Amino acid sequence: MMTDDPRLYSTSAARNKEIIAEAFARLCPYAERVLELASGTGEHAEAVLARMPNLHWQASDPDGAARASSTARMAELGQPEAKGFDTRRDGWWQAVERPVDTIVAINMIHITSIAGYENLFRGAAALLPENGALFLYGPMSRRGEMEESNHRFDESLRMRDPAWGVRDLDDTLQPLGARFALTLDHVERVPANNHVVLFRRTGR
Repeated sequence: MMTDDPRLYSTSAARNKEIIAEAFARLCPYAERVLELASGTGEHAEAVLARMPNLHWQASDPDGAARASSTARMAELGQPEAKGFDTRRDGWWQAVERPVDTIVAINMIHITSIAGYENLFRGAAALLPENGALFLYGPMSRRGEMEESNHRFDESLRMRDPAWGVRDLDDTLQPLGARFALTLDHVERVPANNHVVLFRRTGR
């Protein structure tokens, strides 16, 4: 049966969206204006907004099909259409409508280049006010150690694109955050060998 519905569905999002939504609501209870990068299908935002309907949520994704899916889901919730922000591009944050007090990146940093995740932090530093939050979710190693399943996942990522891979929270992301006055505030292990990580903007 043919359909014009642009909404996409992700089996991984179906598994983890409630875990992410619960963590976001608990860790970012005072969020008001959220920017999500690499929104994908829009299912994660949909789950968060079910818990926190008063948020202003700006979805974004460089992929057109993902953007259309997120836009369709956000329209039903009275949220703006998804934008095409791409953190692989220097200065991507200059096109973001301000203010933004929280930035979200779910399952993103392992499927982008070094420039992609470095510019994520650089943009967060430019956009967030003091005490603003950068909320991350995904597989990460800790001081070079990770679960066997994540080792296999890391190998498969690098086979697909040598610039991709599971990033190390302690040796890579935390020092990167420190460069941009983003301080590691919270880390927790969640199911499927993933982490929820929160950085906070600590000054300018």
